[in-house]
Amino acid sequence: MLEVNHLNKTYGNNHAVNELSFSIKKGEILCLLGANGAGKTTTLNMLLGFIEPDSGTAMLDGIDMTEQSSLCRQSMMYIPENVHLYPSFTAIENIAYLAELSDIDIDAEAIKQSLLKTGITEAQLTRQVGDFSKGMRQKVAIAFALLKHAKLVLMDEPTSGLDPVATQEFIDVVNTIKSRGTAVLIVTHDLLCAHQLADQIGIMQGGQLTQLIHNQSLDLAQLTDRYFNQFSV
Repeated sequence: MLEVNHLNKTYGNNHAVNELSFSIKKGEILCLLGANGAGKTTTLNMLLGFIEPDSGTAMLDGIDMTEQSSLCRQSMMYIPENVHLYPSFTAIENIAYLAELSDIDIDAEAIKQSLLKTGITEAQLTRQVGDFSKGMRQKVAIAFALLKHAKLVLMDEPTSGLDPVATQEFIDVVNTIKSRGTAVLIVTHDLLCAHQLADQIGIMQGGQLTQLIHNQSLDLAQLTDRYFNQFSV
């Protein structure tokens, strides 16, 4: 599904991303952990086509994400840390407008059913989203990803600022995406969320992927030790 090979990005003397390689299969979740400045956001921006790598490749279903970024974005969904919606629109109206911009033909009933699957309630369907919480706005974005049949979903710090209940709701919704066969890449500082969600956990430091862990092999305490021990070396 997603194959990243020897990706590099340098800013002056700063090697923001250094020989980064990983892969995500269909229906698999990879969480990238790391301190600020580790290269996580630069990686996302290269995959989204916002910046070009100096060298290396990223392929989505065999399509070069740098050379054909517009084509790849049609089958991707990016969910930033803070999802921006039109505050005076309802959730249904927001998705209908996004679908129109993306030239996707979706009727209102399909939008409603997708929103309900993410945990948006019947009462919330008719509310303007201006007073939606961060978690609720994420659900709207995820509902659109489901309708779009996105092959790859990229998320940036999705659990930042969420309370424990909203975090668990987020985990449940992401597992719904996974069950549809979507590949998911999550950039996060949240070790607990990564441990609960990920099939693979990558730890970045200084632009490099220093560890790639198959999550089932570690409990949370072991993951925490692996993460913090690399900074004490």
